[in-house]
Amino acid sequence: MKKNITDFFFEYYEKNTIPDVFSNVYYTQEKKDLINSNYQKKKNSSRINSVMFIPNYIAPQIDRDLFNLKKVTQFFKGYAILLDKFDSIDAYLKYRFKKNAKSILKRLKRLEISFPISYEFHYGAISEKDYNFYMDTLKEMITKRFQQRNDVSQNLLNWNHYHKIFFNLINNSKASLFVIKNNSEPICISLSNHFNGKMFSSVSSYNIDYAKFSLGSIEIYKKLEWCLENNHNTYEFGMGDLSYKREWSNDIYHFNHQIIYPKKSIIAIINANIEFLKVSIKEGIYKLTYVRYKKWKAKRNKTMPFKLNYKLSSVDNDINALKSYKKIDYNTDQYLFLRKIVFDFLYSNIEHINDVVVYEKSKTSYLIIGSKKNQKVVFD
Repeated sequence: MKKNITDFFFEYYEKNTIPDVFSNVYYTQEKKDLINSNYQKKKNSSRINSVMFIPNYIAPQIDRDLFNLKKVTQFFKGYAILLDKFDSIDAYLKYRFKKNAKSILKRLKRLEISFPISYEFHYGAISEKDYNFYMDTLKEMITKRFQQRNDVSQNLLNWNHYHKIFFNLINNSKASLFVIKNNSEPICISLSNHFNGKMFSSVSSYNIDYAKFSLGSIEIYKKLEWCLENNHNTYEFGMGDLSYKREWSNDIYHFNHQIIYPKKSIIAIINANIEFLKVSIKEGIYKLTYVRYKKWKAKRNKTMPFKLNYKLSSVDNDINALKSYKKIDYNTDQYLFLRKIVFDFLYSNIEHINDVVVYEKSKTSYLIIGSKKNQKVVFD
C-alpha cells in the first residue's frame, strides 16, 4: 500500500494549502472550521498518510467512518504568539512582559531618537527592482551575522528557493517583506508567510552594526502591531529553541505527527503500525541525542572569528585638542570598523547620528564627539 509523507507546517504556511487527507481544519483559538477544498476522499482511501509538524492551535479533521489515526507527540517544540485576546500591541506587551514592557519600548525609542527611521511593509505589492535589492541585502545580512556566530545558516543553504518563490507570494498577499530603514539604508529585513489570518516569520536578519538597538525585538514589535491592525490572530515563529522565541511567545507547544489509514484494510493497519513504530523511535532518538548536539554546538561556537580589541574612555570636550585630529567619515570602506562603535555610543548616550563627529589621531586612536558626551577609542 502506498504511503504519503507530508509536512503540514510547510504545506500550510508556504503553499497555503491543507493536506488532502483532511476534510477540514478546526482552529482552537477562533473555535471555527475551515473546509479543505483540496480534500480527496477516494484518493486517500487507498493509501497511508504520515503527516508531521501539526501545530496544536490547528486541529485537522478526518472522516472517522473511513479512517483511523495514530498520533505521536514530536520532540521539537513550536513557538507562537496568539493574539485573539489582545486589541493592541501595548496590551500584549503588558501581559507578556509586565513591568519589563517598558524595556521593549525603550529600545524602539532609542532607535528613533538616534536615526531617521522609517518602516515599510510590502504585502500584496512589491516591484521586482525593490524585491531583488531587499533580498540581496537580506542575504548579505544573514551571511555577516552567521560569520559572526561562527555558524551555518540553513536559510542560506535554501536561498535560491526563497528568492524564487517570495516575489509572487508577496504580490499575491501570501507573504510579506518588512523593512526597517535608516534613511535609505535597510537595517533589518524580514520575510513572512501568511495564510488565513496567521503570519509565520520565515527569514529575518539585521545589520550587526546596529546590534545594540535590539532590532530583532523591534521587528517583532512592529510586525505584531501590523497583525493586530490587519486581522491576523497568530504570529508563528516555528520550531527552534531560541531565547527570543521563549521571551515573546505565549504558546509554546509540541508538534504532533499523525498517521492516517483506511479502517477496513488489514494491510493498511499493519503498515500504519509499522510507520507508528518508526516515527516513535525517531522521536525517541531526537530526545536522547539533542542535548548532546546542543552541547557540541555550543562548544564549537566558542571558537569565534577574529574580533577587534579596543578600549573606551570618556574625555572632556577640549576644542584645542581636536586640532591634532583629522575629521573622518566612518561610513567609508576605510573606517567601516568604527560604525558599530559609533552606533553603540549613540545608544548609550541617547545621541542623534547628525550630532556626532568622529576624529582620527592615529591608526589606533579615535575620538567620538557628541552633543552631550565624548568618547575615546584606542585599539590594541
